Amino acid sequence: MNDWSARDIQAWEYVPLGPFNSKNFGTTISAWVVLADALEPFMSKGMDNDTELLPYLKEKREKNMPDVKLEVDLI
Repeated sequence: MNDWSARDIQAWEYVPLGPFNSKNFGTTISAWVVLADALEPFMSKGMDNDTELLPYLKEKREKNMPDVKLEVDLI
């Protein structure tokens, strides 16, 4: 998510009170955002934990961690 600002447009607000509306210029979401539903086929069992978790921290499903293989090339 990218929160675009308009600081250069609304610079007159800076003095003396600071930027009021300079952060509400626009918001965009990148194409790299992946919805949780799209990760469902890649879900697998998480890492084993020797420490007993409190009940509210325990996952309800056994397959609760995404296991996505990535390959990255840096140029």
